[in-house]
Amino acid sequence: MTTQQSTGTKLLALVCALLLAGCTSQPPSTSGAQPAQIGESPIEQAEALQAQLRSQASRGDLDSQFQLGSFYFVGNPEKDLKQAEYWWQQAADKGHAMAAVSLAYLYTGRDNPEFANRQSMLKYLNQSAAAGNPMAQHILGNLYLKGGQGVARDPNQARRLFQSACKQDYAVSCTALTKLP
Repeated sequence: MTTQQSTGTKLLALVCALLLAGCTSQPPSTSGAQPAQIGESPIEQAEALQAQLRSQASRGDLDSQFQLGSFYFVGNPEKDLKQAEYWWQQAADKGHAMAAVSLAYLYTGRDNPEFANRQSMLKYLNQSAAAGNPMAQHILGNLYLKGGQGVARDPNQARRLFQSACKQDYAVSCTALTKLP
C-alpha cells in the first residue's frame, strides 16, 4: 500500500467515525411519536423508532430518509447496506448533504467491496461539498491535495475547499490550511 493509499484509507476511516458520531448526535425527528412503552426492550424500542422513521421516510421526509439509512448502516436494529444505500440515495438525490457524504463513504467499498464505485463516490462527495457540507469539502480537499481516487492533484482547489470548510468552523480544515505551503 502506498503512502497516498494509506492516507486515503485513514481519511475514510475518519469519515466513517464522523458519520457514525453524526448519526447518533441528533435525535431522530419524532413529531407525533409515542413515548416508549414501559417494559419495552431496547430492541423493541429501536424497531418502533425504525417503523416510525420508515413511515416518515416513505412520505418523503429527507431527514427521516437519512436517519433510516444511517440506522441500517450501523445495524440498529439490523445492518443492511442495501437499505442504507436506498434510503441515503432517496435523500441525497433530493439535496440532503449528509446523505450524499454518507453515500460517498458507502461507495468507497470499505464496509463491503461490493459497494465500491469510485464514480458514484465522487459524484456524491462533490454534490455534498457543493451544498456546503464542510466534512465533504475537507475530504475532497484532501483528495485534491494529494491527487488520487480519480481526482487530479490541484493544491489550489484543495486550499479553496479547506478555506470553505474552515469558514464553517470545521477545525481539521483550519489545521490543514496552516500546513499548506
